Amino acid sequence: MIRLFVISMLAFFAVNASAQNTLNPTKKDSSKAGKTIIKRQKTSVTAVYDSAYRARAKMAHIEGVYIPKDLNDCFRELDKLMDDEVRQKFMAFSDEEVDGRTHQSLGMWLDHKWSISNGSRLSAYFNKMRVPHPEYMIGLIIQSYHRHLHKKDLKIKEQVLHFRKLWSDKNAKKAAELLEKNSDR
Repeated sequence: MIRLFVISMLAFFAVNASAQNTLNPTKKDSSKAGKTIIKRQKTSVTAVYDSAYRARAKMAHIEGVYIPKDLNDCFRELDKLMDDEVRQKFMAFSDEEVDGRTHQSLGMWLDHKWSISNGSRLSAYFNKMRVPHPEYMIGLIIQSYHRHLHKKDLKIKEQVLHFRKLWSDKNAKKAAELLEKNSDR
């Protein structure tokens, strides 16, 4: 377990240390003229990180903490972990404000305990749904749990599509900034 943690941390730091070199704008074939594709460079460090991620994605417990396998399992765990007073405060937020008001507290706790950013079976579940980033996975858990407590429709598909659009818009903006920066040279 410790060895896996050390390997994943080394991979994480190595990937982040070379972050300035990880984005490589390239043109696709002429059939997609006008589109710029930004791809991550594959490195040996990426392969180590990927293998550590795959191993963590199969684990029911990481560092002694149970990792939920899906959203319904998240709800059951949150029901067990959250006392009534905290749950009532959580439920008092409106649907529109709950993620913004709790992302830096509950969201950070979810990320840390359930290893969403570092890879776990829960993050693998969201990756299969094509939720594009750990922050959006956390937002989806918070929003869905709030709706679950209020016995509302979770609207999972709409949430996922919303987060994909946010991610796409964010990456399009980054690509435009990179192209603009390179054209100024």
